[in-house]
Amino acid sequence: MTLAALETEIVRQTRRRQMYSGLVVLLIAAVLISGFDLSNSMNSGSFWNGMGQFFDYPAGLLAETWAKIGEFPGLLWRFLPALLETLNIAVAATLLGGAGAAVLSLAATPNLGAPAWLRLPVRRCLDVMRAFPELIIALFLIFVLGTSPVPAMIAVAFHTVGALGKLFSEVNENIDVKPMEGLAASGGSWFQRVRYGVIPQVAPNWLSYFLLRLEINVRASAILGFVGAGGIGTELRRTIGWGQGSGDETIALFVLLVTSIFLIDQLSSWGRARLAGKAGQGEETEAQTEAGGEDRVARAHAHVRRRMLATMAAPLLAVIYLGYAWVAFDVNGLIASARPERAALLATDSVMYKVHVEEDLRRGGLEVAVEGERMATYAADAWPDWVRAAPDAGETALDVDLGDGWRVLMNGPVIFVDAPGYGEIRVEAVDRRIEATLPPGPVPDWIKLSDKKFDARPELGKRIQMSSAKVELHRYYWGWENFWFDFDSPLSGLSAGEVWALAWSDERVDPLMSNAAFIFDEFRGNSGWQHGEVFQALLETIMMAVLGTLVAAFVGLPLAFLAASNFTPHQGLRFVVRRGFDLLRGIDMLIWSLIFIRAFGLGPLTGALAIAFTDTGSLGKLFSEALENVDDKQIEGVRATGATQFQRYRFGVIPQILPVFVSQVLYYLESNTRSATVIGALGAGGIGLMLVETMRTSRDWENTLYIIVLTILVVFAMDALSGWLRRRLIQGGEPREA
Repeated sequence: MTLAALETEIVRQTRRRQMYSGLVVLLIAAVLISGFDLSNSMNSGSFWNGMGQFFDYPAGLLAETWAKIGEFPGLLWRFLPALLETLNIAVAATLLGGAGAAVLSLAATPNLGAPAWLRLPVRRCLDVMRAFPELIIALFLIFVLGTSPVPAMIAVAFHTVGALGKLFSEVNENIDVKPMEGLAASGGSWFQRVRYGVIPQVAPNWLSYFLLRLEINVRASAILGFVGAGGIGTELRRTIGWGQGSGDETIALFVLLVTSIFLIDQLSSWGRARLAGKAGQGEETEAQTEAGGEDRVARAHAHVRRRMLATMAAPLLAVIYLGYAWVAFDVNGLIASARPERAALLATDSVMYKVHVEEDLRRGGLEVAVEGERMATYAADAWPDWVRAAPDAGETALDVDLGDGWRVLMNGPVIFVDAPGYGEIRVEAVDRRIEATLPPGPVPDWIKLSDKKFDARPELGKRIQMSSAKVELHRYYWGWENFWFDFDSPLSGLSAGEVWALAWSDERVDPLMSNAAFIFDEFRGNSGWQHGEVFQALLETIMMAVLGTLVAAFVGLPLAFLAASNFTPHQGLRFVVRRGFDLLRGIDMLIWSLIFIRAFGLGPLTGALAIAFTDTGSLGKLFSEALENVDDKQIEGVRATGATQFQRYRFGVIPQILPVFVSQVLYYLESNTRSATVIGALGAGGIGLMLVETMRTSRDWENTLYIIVLTILVVFAMDALSGWLRRRLIQGGEPREA
């Protein structure tokens, strides 16, 4: 290729890249503008109207605090135990999650010799654990175990295993395999190769990620307190719920939470810096003492002894602390008071549905309905074939076949239960009391009997209950009832083939629309499963994550220039901007959402603003650190061409920090998809709010599982999409092993 042709090709590629860059900028601007307009229209309150009320709530809190300023130190001392409980939850969860992540990461790393049949399932397991929002796990555990710090600890630890497991495995992939090969050549086992050839290399980075995760888990533990998991979040929810008059308590809790997060952030930053400093110091000492003879040997022995002591002391201290947490959280008492039958009920109702046969003994009347819903009641002449009249026993008597030989004869205030392998049970309601006649012998565990109620649940798919007010029989079936269409829909009961044939049929069900449109409308309008509302809520959650992340990125980047020492020489301005980042990052997005809800109401705009405020602080700090590490030679080269300051930034700085910018924005987009679910569950709207509403009923667990599955799929899809984009934009599209 000639020089002229090469110059032409370079100009062509440069113009193409500029065109693509311009298109990307226009696309992002369009997403921001349209996303803001759409989320504002979906919010219960308008952004422009709410701007005038934005400072009303914070101003009211500060005014109430100032009026009782003399009592403020006492409030800090009063709420200190709640803060310590939150810190204990975070530390214990991080220790448990870190230990689990360390073990699973070794099995998930290709170059450590783990077989593919083990490695691939472990990687997928880590993906699911990372995608699972902590809030969902905590809510389920609270339902089973009751309100205590333990559900929060387990939930945070579960998510920590997935998050740290991925980071640890990436560190493992970058080690030098020569020490492992040397140990293998000397006959070392796999455990010995990992212990002496891998752990010494990865320990500094593992500890750095561990400390970083501890900061995140303090925030997560505080958030879970809002749903009854204890700690400072529970107190904060109480004070905010009281409204006017408790502003001083709310501010005291804010101060404690922000201060603790700030101190942990500084402590972990100091710890990471010390780790890096010690590594460098060790290399320097070795170089200086290379010819030192006995002194070198003594130093090496002292270094080995310190390493061995630290290796032994760290796990011992962790075990001692976890033992303290076990006692402090009264885990023994929690296990004793746990209600495993709730877990069984939850699991059963999540994957099965039941048909109720119910007779009102006081007002009369018999009803057969799916899940006991009025809108899913069988007509009297269309009962299931296992519910039949028994005229030989009486005019209103029913013979109900519950399957597997279990039959119940319902005859007014008396029922007869034919229990295979046990005998006949007679139960009667007499004068507001229940009298039961059982076969001789001990009462089986599956029968709960009192003067008020008879309750028998012999098998997973059967239940028989009787009180003085009613008789109720349940027969369970696998699957989700009426998932595709309503009980009373013309399409209810049709097979998939019949629905497909109907979609292509010329004979219309509704003259006003095609059959395909009618089928979709019936599915979307399903009143029981609310598919249309669920998918709209998912859209709101995705909008919160995308809009909040993009706003944080494109606000944090210019502010990062003001915080970078090599771009802003004025120390006072840098100090103000950096402390602003600390404040934004220190106040969790949950707290921001509580403030924004009062100003702008419920909806995706509120969640997006909460995410944007918190992540502006986080991304701004990361971007400023990247700016301080840029190579000045490229900037000087652009300056030498006579470029303006904007051009120096555009062509000398942005290309250097672009990989960091893209990588961090995409990482935060993954995380914010989960965060948007949590924020929504606590009041900002979206799929999280629908999830909490279904769980509060303690009945429609199949709807809850449906929302959970969709949430995890969305989070997993965002995770996969952002990972693919990172590889395409940063790593040049090189494939990596799954």
